[in-house]
This record gives sequence, C-alpha cells and structure tokens, in this order.
Amino acid sequence: MRKPECGRVARRLAWRAATMAAVASLVLQGGAAEEETILYASSFEQPDPGPVEQWDDGDVTWTAYGAAAITDRYQHTGAQCLHLAGGTDNRMELRLRGRLRHSRGFRFQAERWTARDPFLFRIEANTPEGWVQVANLDRLVRVGRAFLSDIVLALPDTELSGLRMLCTAPEGKGVLIDDVRLLQEKPMHVTRAPAVATEPIRRVLHSEPLFVSGTRNTHTFRIPALLTAQNGDLLAVCDARRTSAADLIHVRDIDIAIRRSADNGETWSDMELICDFGDGRPASDPSLILDRASGEIFCFYNTMDQDRAPREFRFYLQRSGDHGRTWGEALDITDQIAKPAWTMDFKFITSGRGVQTRAGELLHTLVRPGRGVHVFGSRDRGRSWNLVTESPLDPGDESKVVELGDGRLMVNCRVNGHGFRWVHRSDAGGTTWQGHSAHSLVDPGCNASIIRYTSVRDGFAKNRLLFSNANSFAGRKNLAVRISYDEGQTWSDGKVIDPGPSAYSSLTICRDGTIGVLYEPGHQEVRFVRFTLEDLTDGRDRLSRPYRLPGPERNGNENRRP
Repeated sequence: MRKPECGRVARRLAWRAATMAAVASLVLQGGAAEEETILYASSFEQPDPGPVEQWDDGDVTWTAYGAAAITDRYQHTGAQCLHLAGGTDNRMELRLRGRLRHSRGFRFQAERWTARDPFLFRIEANTPEGWVQVANLDRLVRVGRAFLSDIVLALPDTELSGLRMLCTAPEGKGVLIDDVRLLQEKPMHVTRAPAVATEPIRRVLHSEPLFVSGTRNTHTFRIPALLTAQNGDLLAVCDARRTSAADLIHVRDIDIAIRRSADNGETWSDMELICDFGDGRPASDPSLILDRASGEIFCFYNTMDQDRAPREFRFYLQRSGDHGRTWGEALDITDQIAKPAWTMDFKFITSGRGVQTRAGELLHTLVRPGRGVHVFGSRDRGRSWNLVTESPLDPGDESKVVELGDGRLMVNCRVNGHGFRWVHRSDAGGTTWQGHSAHSLVDPGCNASIIRYTSVRDGFAKNRLLFSNANSFAGRKNLAVRISYDEGQTWSDGKVIDPGPSAYSSLTICRDGTIGVLYEPGHQEVRFVRFTLEDLTDGRDRLSRPYRLPGPERNGNENRRP
C-alpha cells in the first residue's frame, strides 16, 4: 500500500535538503573533524517503500540486480533506508553523471542483517579500465540494530562512470544501507579492514598461574587487577568466587583475594584476602589506584547485601599504607559518586586499574550497562570522591581512563556487539568529551587494559602507551598486547601472548621496566606473564635509560636526562 501523498512529499523535501547540502563537517575514524564538500547525498527518502528495481535521482541512477527494497522499518536518519537482500552476488549499481563522475570519496552507514555465514560485502568502481574493487567489507560491517558501521572510502583518481555494492548473504538477510554521500575530496581518514594480531611474542620471561580455579576452597577465580606498588612490589588481585563462576548478583559468596611479589613476579606470597564479608554479601570486580605522593594504594570493589531489600549495588574501597601488606576498613563511597536516581540501577566500578594524573587527581570509571560510562575521582588524596562527568560517555561499558602527554584524558571502552573498542577524549578535564570507534582495536566485547609505559616528560625518548585485550572478532580468545607511540591515535599490530581462551586482562610495569600482564585463560585460572619491551617489538624498540617507577612530581625535572 502506498503511503499518503503528504508523507511522500515530506520525504522528497527531506531528500532534496540533504542533496543540496554543499559543505558538511564530518567526524571520521580517528575522531578528526574534516571539512568535506558533499557532491551528492541520499538517505533513501525519495522512493516509496517496497521492492525496488530502478530509480532516477538527479545525477545518479540506482539499479538493482537481485533482491533489493526500500524499507521504512529501519533507518539511520530520516524515515527509510535501502535493504540489499540476501542471495548470491546481489548488486546495487549507481550510474554517475556530470560532476559526480569526479567524486573522490564515498561514505555511508551500514548494518549487517545477519550473523550467519556466508556474508560477503564489496564496493567496486567503474573506471575507464573496467570495474575495480574499492573495498572488501566482509569483516567490517557489523551486526546490530544501530547502523554501527560508518564506512568512509577513497575512490580511484580517475573519471568514474559508476559504483556498485555487491552482497552475498543468507536468503532474506543481507545488509542495510543509509546516508550515502559522494565527496569531492579524497577523505583523509578512510575505513580500513580490521585485523587481529597473529604474531606470537618472541619470548616470555615468566608465566605462572597465580589463582587456580577449584583450589583454595574456590570454585572459580576471575576478574584480575594488577598494580606495581611504590616500593616495586607487584599486587595481583582477583575475585575468589567460592561456589560458582557466576557474577556478583547470582552468587552469595565472593571474596577479594591477593598475592604479592617482591621480585618482579618470580615468586609470590601465599593467597590472602582483602575482604571477606561472609555468606550473602559478595564483593567483586577489584580495581586499584596508586597515589604516587604517599604510596597509598586504593582497592575498589562492588558489593551487594543479598539478604536485605532492596538488593542494591554498592561501591566500596579499602586503603593500604604499606604497599598492599595490610588493608584498612571497608568504606562505602556509593552515595558520593552515584546519583540518587541510580539507586536500583545495575551499576559497578570497572575492574582493573584507575589512574592518577600529574596534578595528583585520582580518576576511575563506573558503568551503568546500556546507559554509558562515568568518570569519578578525588582531588584530596582519596578523602572524598565525586563524579567528574555528569553526562555519561556513550557508547561504553567496562572502561579504562588514562592521561595523555598533553594533559588530556582518554577513556577506552568495551562496547558489546560492536566488534571494536570505543574511545572518548576530553581536553576539558573530563567535563566534555568527543568519541569515536577505534577500528584498529578489534574486540569481542570484553574488559581490557590500557596504561602508560613511558613519557617524554619523565625523561624518556618516547611516549608509549600499552593496550591488552582479547583481540578477536568473536569469542574471548587471542590475548594480545599493542603499543602506541602517538598517544593512542595509532597502534602496533600487536603480539599474541595467548592464542587460546583469554578474557579480562590487567597490565602493569614492573620495577625493572619489564611488562606484566595478569589475565584469564578462560575460567580455569588467573595467570601472570612477564616480558620485555624488546620482545614485544621484535627488538625494534628499547628504553633509552634504565626504567624508574613514577614517583611524586618534583617540578617535572627529576627524571629528565642531562
């Protein structure tokens, strides 16, 4: 049935307005804003909904070869989008005329309509030499009802007579397309096919299971947190889930366990407990922050009194003033950092690590799944805590915050169902943020770790950040570590630490400058591994001087080389 004529007119007006847009500011991959001249724009508002074979759209003629339709059930913007349906080698061709033959950029939003294989999606351009492939998007277009894939492509530097999209997918499935743009200039930040790390690390200095599930009266050890204390001791902390592998809300007895090492992880103390509230009051998701000025360590975790109504998630912390040997009383900080309206929300402080800025502020993240991430912190050495970001960073789930070399903040986020990490940056002390998808960091939706290794401001030759995650398109596996020399703008291909089952991980820098990772090889144990910068980079990078643990700021000059 045709829609009322007034609706069709409204769609035509919206389509014309989009097509007549001359210049737009586009936020592309990498978070950079670029001025791009739009030669043509369509969000598929002109055709009526239903099967489509061909329609003329000014200097573009759209022609379908195979099953295609205009649908008003789904859209990225406007009221409609294009559904290139399933089957083998379905094609949608765009015949270009006039100035569009000199387009140099192609941008659109895409949503994969099935998780089933086979799925192939390619873009080709018709040049004077014939059809050539512009992009293989088989593994880039993601499943999810939010048009998660923002595709930006550079077109060949020649006169083009057409473009086409080719799709192979199970019958009735396929791909959804919306917000097509043809650009005058070649885009600077193009979408590239993502890759996972495949090369194993050259050498591991030490590898040892520190917490083995099924031992020490514990069904499952999970959720690692790793920190180097001011005296150089390593603290390895995790959940001791006594009766089940399930999360806090489903288990009555979870304690926070710890082991310490005074020799860079070669030997470890016996397991002790930071907290044990007994049956009915589980504690979970430990995370750690070191105050460099005092040496004090903060351990955060989440709790729930399961025998008391309402069953509310609460945030606790404990302090250690002796490098993690003993811990003070458990303090409830929920009301300081959670808004009253969140009382019954699913919420938790992210496990792993928080950070201290050069100015001394302690920062950490909490998440309300499905509702985004908030940064919270303390400017008085942990005596009080407050929300730093009132509005949530979205999208985002379990996240890590790090300070960049120029003082900006960066939050690296898990995003479920997206296939990649998401990064938010702030140059306003965390009050406002800009975010983008990090297509170079493939992720199945899992907690990860990011920390600073070295800083030029501390006298090292290079700024270095480290990142570890389950580097996989699907399934928690393939633990990899990457290094960035440009403050997280780009990352190395990475080295595989463990190609098998690998879930949460936590990074630290040992006092001798080696790199430590505490991670989950599945649920059977929590394992510690240690390796060098040279082994991570195949010998291409090494420290310019002996490593020194970051300490209190002394006018910023104590660690500089002569």
